[in-house]
Amino acid sequence: MTNRPITVAAAVLTGLAVAAVPTAAQAATACAATASASVNEELTELFGTYGDTAGRWTGADSAYSVPLPDGSTAWLYSDTFMGEVNDDLSRPLDSPFLHNSIIVEDGGDLTTVTGGTEAAPESLVKVPGGDETQNWYWFGDGTVEGDTLQVMLLEFVKTGTGVFDFAFAGNAVASFDTADMSLTAITDLPESDVNWGSAIYEEGDYTYVFGVEDNQAQKYAHLARVPSGDLTTAPWEYYADGTWSTDPTGSSRILEGVSNEFSVSMFQGKFTLVTGDATQPLSADIVMYRADDLAGPYTGKTVLYSTPETGGNVFTYNAKAHPQLGDRDTLLVTYNVNSFEGDDLYADAHLYRPRYIDVDLVIPGRRR
Repeated sequence: MTNRPITVAAAVLTGLAVAAVPTAAQAATACAATASASVNEELTELFGTYGDTAGRWTGADSAYSVPLPDGSTAWLYSDTFMGEVNDDLSRPLDSPFLHNSIIVEDGGDLTTVTGGTEAAPESLVKVPGGDETQNWYWFGDGTVEGDTLQVMLLEFVKTGTGVFDFAFAGNAVASFDTADMSLTAITDLPESDVNWGSAIYEEGDYTYVFGVEDNQAQKYAHLARVPSGDLTTAPWEYYADGTWSTDPTGSSRILEGVSNEFSVSMFQGKFTLVTGDATQPLSADIVMYRADDLAGPYTGKTVLYSTPETGGNVFTYNAKAHPQLGDRDTLLVTYNVNSFEGDDLYADAHLYRPRYIDVDLVIPGRRR
């Protein structure tokens, strides 16, 4: 199977600060919060039972969540296994494998949305005219505009025969009718080296879109914006050293040490960035940074959780918060689990599934 690039980061705004890109060491100097975490049993049971028994979705990565107008939630997934789970909890070797899918959660009921048919599912969104063995879309974050769910698309192309032989090829947006999750349009975005869609934050008159400059060992967060409701119709602007530019190649680095996917939200009075720690290869740590302004600087690096699955062939990635599913003191955080050994994903269907944890935070100087 194809393995995703390993995880996320970003930022958010009230007034944009002009500052040098904080390094990981600089970002850790502020007075740190403390965190305690526990497994979210409700979501773990809900998706675990569904994956084991529904005969549809059996596991996936990414796991962005977007509230829909009717009160349900669209869970956005990238690489996805479909089909049955065996009685011994293994996954059949002929399980259908897709590059993207959606689960709609409505009052505890789950419905998987894919392309193709139920008997022969396919990726929900395909590169027009493409061959999914050679090029495909992974999902980024999403947002709702009226009755349309807009989902960021990241196109990748195969560059060789190895598992990790692929490269980023471009950005686009998928539009879905929220009434039935039918795909209504694919809109290409201007050429850029930045993987846009790592996180989306809505504020005031703008939709802010975060992306990652992925240099493998080093990853940097970038920021763009577009008028609210016009993600695919208005020109984008790119944050460049304290100003907004129309040049899609001119955005500046905001924070070093981020992963390919992350979350940005307003939490307990500050912009809060949650990501897997990309300052070290294959880190088990999920970390938080905080800022007063959308574009940073982000400081106070705090370890929220260390994933117990990490070790041997197994790695974790794609950590992000889902603030609409937590409360004033608690963040619901998900992360993904994968293995460098493909056989592991078939031997244990539970391995390749998102994990759900509740992180309770104590912020110095804040009254609870």
